[in-house]
Amino acid sequence: MDQETSSSSLNGQETFEFQAEIQKLLDILINRLYKNREIFLRELISNAADALHRARIAQLENSEGIIETDIEPAIQISFDEEEGTITVSDNGYGMSHDEVITNLGTIAQSGTLEFLESLNNSSEVGNLIGQFGVGFYSSFIIASEVVVRSRSLKNGTRGVEWRSSGSGKFSVSYIEKENRGTDIILHLKEDAKEFANKYKLESIIKKYSDFVGFPIRIGDEEKPVNRQTPIWHQSADEVTDEEYNEYYRQVSMDFTEPFHRIPLNVDAPIQFRALLFLPNQRNRMMGTSMSQDYGLRLYSKKILVQEKAKDLLPEYLRFVFGVVDSEDLPLNISREVIQVDRSIRRISKVITGKILDELNKLIEEEKEDEIKYLEWWNHFGSFIKEGITQDEKRRKKLLKLLRFPTSKSEDKFISLEKYIEQMPEDQEEIYYLLGENLQALKRSPHLEYYEKLNQEVILFAEPIDSFVMMHVSDYKDKHFKPIDQAEDDAVPPSDKEEGKDEKEDKEDKEKDALLTKMSEILGDKIVDVRYTELLTDSPCRLINPAGMGAFSRVLKYMDEDHLPQKKILEVNKEHPLIIQLNKILEKEPNSPLFNLSIVQLFESQQLAEGILQNPTDMIQRINTFMKEALKK
Repeated sequence: MDQETSSSSLNGQETFEFQAEIQKLLDILINRLYKNREIFLRELISNAADALHRARIAQLENSEGIIETDIEPAIQISFDEEEGTITVSDNGYGMSHDEVITNLGTIAQSGTLEFLESLNNSSEVGNLIGQFGVGFYSSFIIASEVVVRSRSLKNGTRGVEWRSSGSGKFSVSYIEKENRGTDIILHLKEDAKEFANKYKLESIIKKYSDFVGFPIRIGDEEKPVNRQTPIWHQSADEVTDEEYNEYYRQVSMDFTEPFHRIPLNVDAPIQFRALLFLPNQRNRMMGTSMSQDYGLRLYSKKILVQEKAKDLLPEYLRFVFGVVDSEDLPLNISREVIQVDRSIRRISKVITGKILDELNKLIEEEKEDEIKYLEWWNHFGSFIKEGITQDEKRRKKLLKLLRFPTSKSEDKFISLEKYIEQMPEDQEEIYYLLGENLQALKRSPHLEYYEKLNQEVILFAEPIDSFVMMHVSDYKDKHFKPIDQAEDDAVPPSDKEEGKDEKEDKEDKEKDALLTKMSEILGDKIVDVRYTELLTDSPCRLINPAGMGAFSRVLKYMDEDHLPQKKILEVNKEHPLIIQLNKILEKEPNSPLFNLSIVQLFESQQLAEGILQNPTDMIQRINTFMKEALKK
């Protein structure tokens, strides 16, 4: 008997004081309000299942000396609405006199004090209480008195009764009990009488204990309430597609068929089973700030311990539905425990890798057309892109899943593998362009030079693409190169004028009256103005200073009030508009239309880039041009 448990005896009934830790636990449970009182039944059923499992093992090892070896192991639940009682019974291992005192009066496990402290400070008490084998005491959340009647399965043992109101003491006495196992009788508090109801009990069982491996019956019903064998514990040839789809509908509330299902049975580094589903289409709330209710269902030994276990998958895979069930996890682990639990991290690593592998496998099976995958990508591609920005360890796998339009792919999205395969032999870099929308990108002046050389450019038109390109520098030894950025090597070597260096460029610019005048008119709106040979059909373009393209766009998306990054204006001296402006500058250097034209050229490019701040000024300027044109 534990040294902290004292006793007295009166008329064959012994009275004991609870161990100090138990009393602290009861104070926490009884004196605090819980949102999830129904977990008491989950805990009692879990304990009953453990007792049945222990009995089964004992009989397999040595059936001699064990009573009632031919009975069906089962859990029976009865209730009395008038009396306000609930009884949870099992015919499992049972307890002797001393075992009742030890098991229900003390906590023998290590770490108990730290555990109780976490209980006291946690807002999720209901998820914590079973971790150290103290789930039984959740009975006092709804019960004013708890009576336990038990008899060990060992031959020659007597029945014993344990009784307590949770006030600091409990009594133990011998009773007549014919059958082996344990009955737990809960005398319900006035505000908990709702639980003495068949439908209430049934719904709790289906929610938490549907897959307990022993039949659970309510009242006089012959048919078990629970299904016992979960679908993820059955072999694939035992389950039809319709049964899988029906389970998917239950966990997802999506009445279309899933895009793909992934059954898993893993033995190492941790033993667990899983059944995962990838949806076929995106829920309209999925991925928004209003959709935070995601995560796989987490079971331990077929008992539901967390309905939305967000830590089992990285956030970018929050669209995945399914279940994970492990024999190696403690029951009722909380969110706080999950975050530091090594087993959870191992499970997460395995299933995350499996999901990405399965997607790549589907792609390989579809080969060239990728019809199904591209349809799926249209719904979930943004999640994969999110993963590229977050998951450095799996970034290469995620990049293989990436799909995008290009300047040559028309309306079809292609992969990085396909892009590299189609590159000319002398192309050493992966060219890309970020923009506001696909239509604007396709008409961008930045593409003109690359179209002339028949080189393909990736078109990134979603806000998240800027974040992606801040985290990606290369793929398969090919570096990514933005075509709207001021870098010397943005122009292929073959196109640079031989023997012309930066000093000569600067001298040419200082002698050029047009560039000088444009600099004066635009002032601090630009970083620089210069000629370029990378334009064919457009008069000018705006490019980013070195290294500022994606970063500048990210700042814009994160802060609506962020001022656009100043850019470099590059001018096509062979364009008719530029030629005409040069003529006007020579003949009428003070022409107001010249100044207006320069500003209009600049702001037109700002508009195309999606960074024009005052479009009303442009409208007035266009009206002025129209008036002058109509006069002539």
